[in-house]
Amino acid sequence: MAYPLAIRARPARQTFPVVTVMNAFTSEISRISKLSIDRDQADPAEVLARRKAYALTLCCGDDVAASYTLQLAVLTAAATASRCFPGAVRVAISPDLAAAPLLLWPWLRLSFGQAIIDILGPQSVNPSATPTPRALAFGNAPAGRGALRVTFDGWIGLVGPAQSVGRLPERQYFPTAGVLAASLAVSELFLSFADISLEATRRPVGLSLWRPDLDITNPEALGIQVQYLPQSLWALGLGHLGNAYLWSLATLPYVDPKAVEFALFDFDKVVKDNVETGVLFASGFINRFKAHACGQWLGEHGFEQPRLVERRFDTTFKLQDGEPKLALCGFDTNPARRDMKDAGFLRVIESGLGGTVNNFDTISFHTLPNPRGVDELWPDLRKEDEGKMEAEQERMASNNAGYQKLAGDVCGRRDLAGKSVAVPFVGTTAASLVIAEAVKLFHDGPAYHDMRLSLGNLGRNHMLRNGAYRPQDAAGLGYVECGNFVL
Repeated sequence: MAYPLAIRARPARQTFPVVTVMNAFTSEISRISKLSIDRDQADPAEVLARRKAYALTLCCGDDVAASYTLQLAVLTAAATASRCFPGAVRVAISPDLAAAPLLLWPWLRLSFGQAIIDILGPQSVNPSATPTPRALAFGNAPAGRGALRVTFDGWIGLVGPAQSVGRLPERQYFPTAGVLAASLAVSELFLSFADISLEATRRPVGLSLWRPDLDITNPEALGIQVQYLPQSLWALGLGHLGNAYLWSLATLPYVDPKAVEFALFDFDKVVKDNVETGVLFASGFINRFKAHACGQWLGEHGFEQPRLVERRFDTTFKLQDGEPKLALCGFDTNPARRDMKDAGFLRVIESGLGGTVNNFDTISFHTLPNPRGVDELWPDLRKEDEGKMEAEQERMASNNAGYQKLAGDVCGRRDLAGKSVAVPFVGTTAASLVIAEAVKLFHDGPAYHDMRLSLGNLGRNHMLRNGAYRPQDAAGLGYVECGNFVL
């Protein structure tokens, strides 16, 4: 069947054989569906069917063609929403916009339509698509009743009902504001879908990456025009958060991707549930080491082959001469986080995510150096709390009807019950904060050493600021000039 927009899709990503594991219980659960399974004892198949039926249209105005940040917002929404609502995301886009050059990764010489196809597949793009009752409006796209406006300005991302929330000036100071805006939009949809918040999709939600402690209407929240970007750094941990870090890094407007040095650290292999939560992973990466999978994705997008380290992070890890001194941490265990203190990094920016029904949308954020010690920042779980967690997992494994559908024996069910709830837009939101902090290092921007926020209620957040960065804070850290991404 001929493709209506005459867009030639890129060659399919290379796939690799999937090894069958005899006991697949450890990977056969959706971290997204787990929310409903844990909370409602829902049948996993029924939850997935509901997610697949949650039709969503990304409505793109023709002026998206001229905005780097809006293009990034659309692609981020596609990458996160398609994992939350598989097969249910469509894009309403004109032939002219589909054929317009992709402003991200200009060295790939792709059209904007081709980039969407790479994420969603050719069946998702339709120039005459009728917007569904749930829609995200980008640029000057017509916004029907029930649509959410996705907009930005400077370092600010904003989303809200299109009937009451107008477009911000959309000054392109820092493109990662597009990652933030799209993540907030998909968050609102998911919080509504999962019956977590009655206010979700009915309210404006915004945040500044420059000054997350301020209301977005404050003039100081706007930020400044970005001039410099990180040139060399480590990505520690390449799961949900690590994928999101690399997405936000690789979509920065680098002039020469070959001049960027990424060092990737992870000991684990990609499993099925990683594909659902990691915005870089595809099914062909299953059973490959995460570092190799992420390295391949970076290579496909024009970046130099990164350093790969595939072992557990512990006290034996020490930086050597010539290695990056900046680290972005996405570890999910406190012992590994504590071990970063003596590894030789000059700066560490770390985030962590909640993993239960009650806190999956919670983001914590820390930097090193930090006024608090690592033992205080990342303490071991108390014995009594560890016992409560184990008891709750045992209870779910034994009594939760949803788990009876997943595994035939209690050991398999207990293993599944111990996995975390995870949704990709939480990771991309956290990544936008982490990448923003890294960029602020090179602009003498406001410095934060502790944050805690919840996407369900951004009005209740905890932010600790330590003045502003000084030139000496970036000493020894590599940087390059930002490309001209404003047309």
